[in-house]
Amino acid sequence: MQKRMLGTWLLRIRRSKLSTLMAASIITFNLIFLGFIVLLAYRTFSDVTFSEISTTRLALLNESTKRGFDFMTNVSGTAYSIAANKNVIEGLETTPASKYQMISRRREITEILQHSLVLNEGVSSIEIYSDLFSGVPQSSTDLVFPVSSIRNESWYPKLKQADSLWVPLEGSGGEDEPYLIGHIQHLFGNEGKTIGYLYIRLSADDILKQFKDIPAVLDGQIHLVDTSGNLLLLVNKENGSAGKAVLEADWLYQHTYEGNEGYELLKKDGQSYLVLFSRPSTISWRLVQVIPTRELLQEVRKADRQVIGIGLLCLLLSALLAYFFIRNMIRPVRRLIQEMRKLERGDFRASMSESLTEEYTQMSYGFNHMVNRLQELVQSEREASAAKREAQAGLLEAQIKPHFLYNTLDMIHWKAMDYDAQDISYMITQLGKMLRIGLSGGRMLIRLRDELEHARCYVSIQQERLPIAIEYTESIADPAVRSYFIPKVIIQPLIENSIIHGSREPGSGPLQIHLEVREVKTPGSQPYLQITLLDNGRGLAEGWSMEQVSGIGTRNVMSRIQLYCGEPYGLYLANRPEKGVAAMITLPVIETEEQLERLLRDQL
Repeated sequence: MQKRMLGTWLLRIRRSKLSTLMAASIITFNLIFLGFIVLLAYRTFSDVTFSEISTTRLALLNESTKRGFDFMTNVSGTAYSIAANKNVIEGLETTPASKYQMISRRREITEILQHSLVLNEGVSSIEIYSDLFSGVPQSSTDLVFPVSSIRNESWYPKLKQADSLWVPLEGSGGEDEPYLIGHIQHLFGNEGKTIGYLYIRLSADDILKQFKDIPAVLDGQIHLVDTSGNLLLLVNKENGSAGKAVLEADWLYQHTYEGNEGYELLKKDGQSYLVLFSRPSTISWRLVQVIPTRELLQEVRKADRQVIGIGLLCLLLSALLAYFFIRNMIRPVRRLIQEMRKLERGDFRASMSESLTEEYTQMSYGFNHMVNRLQELVQSEREASAAKREAQAGLLEAQIKPHFLYNTLDMIHWKAMDYDAQDISYMITQLGKMLRIGLSGGRMLIRLRDELEHARCYVSIQQERLPIAIEYTESIADPAVRSYFIPKVIIQPLIENSIIHGSREPGSGPLQIHLEVREVKTPGSQPYLQITLLDNGRGLAEGWSMEQVSGIGTRNVMSRIQLYCGEPYGLYLANRPEKGVAAMITLPVIETEEQLERLLRDQL
């Protein structure tokens, strides 16, 4: 059995990579080094008197209390500066005239709080609680909340009796509740009435960060208490008995309420502890440190020259091994991550150079080969898509034979004029215009003015052909939009649907079709072109939806808009409240030929 296990381990070692062997060697060496140091420390360290240790530790604890909690005064200063901010007070004191103004004002106050949060290191969150904005929904980025969210807190009744107070947050300190301590303060209006509450939160990390330059202060188990013996923070629970606080609430109250400093030897559950309690800080907080005596003696022992020499030598060897490991292993990985991010952004210039180890050389070759293949596939797809579109346009023109069709229609027009058939001549002329604009020399996007002319020609033909009265009107807010580029033949199918499916009953008046075109500009987003077609016909069937579209014209319009303009744009149909159908097309704003070419290139 033992031979089999030994053979298994030897086989694993033979199959291991160089990086695995190096990492295992460094870890094993460090473990042996640390074990040797601990063993030697037990034999060579000399005992130090208990009183000297306690006095030194107490002095260090007092200095840490003084230095560590000075930052808390900045929290109070931040609270007073926000409470005195004119924009905050005015924003909470006056009632907004509309919901939009509520949202805007709450956003302005949130920006002030976010700015204060950035300027105050050590503060985890700054919030305001007011019922002024209860009429609008809450956003995930807002820092202004309703008062009802804190009204059930245990400390809320105390807040009614004081202008400000520090409170420990119940249940804090867990993985899902990182906040530990909060500073609550009234916000008073110009008339001296409370208009809200300012809530500044601090996390355990924010407080412990103040002591990071004095590591000895965080040894053992640390209790942060006020002068009434209330426990605000417990650090290093695992160092206590069974993961609990070594000191009980009664003990803390008896030894801290007088405000004196000192230390005491405490025996509990068969173990001996040194308990040190510092002088209160400027905010009446103090540190109580509990250190097992056996750990305390281990930490303050002094090593002789042999231990120091061996330790320095081992550390030097570990540093050299770590240096070569990082250089040969970590740097290529970081370089690979950078190049992969470039590839994610669509930059096919990403490449990896060869490394000293075989594994990274193979990985670099594979990555470069993958980039080349991706570039070839993308280019091939673009060429295939472009060829497909050109073939479709060419097929359409080849089927219709534009020049032959134009000449034939022109001949019919003049024949009709010979027979004085003005209506036939007019319809032939309009049909010729429609076909000329619809073909457009194979171009997929044309100027809006040409598309409008195409729609007018179609309406004119239908007015002559059909027995129903059709009234067609146009409304364009800005004449400049007439020169914008849009996909061709997207308005005529919608007009055709209005005429075919929206025809009115006899005697109910003419079918009215109104076209509106405008450019929509919204702050913070790209402008877009909106084309709206309104009719007073019968409307859509009950239960109709865009997913159930079966008409070739409507489906073709939607498909071509998605194909040439992208997902954010499209066609939307709905019944009008008064009667009829409203069809709305949204398109990107394309003003120049350069913008048009860039759009088509990106969509390939």
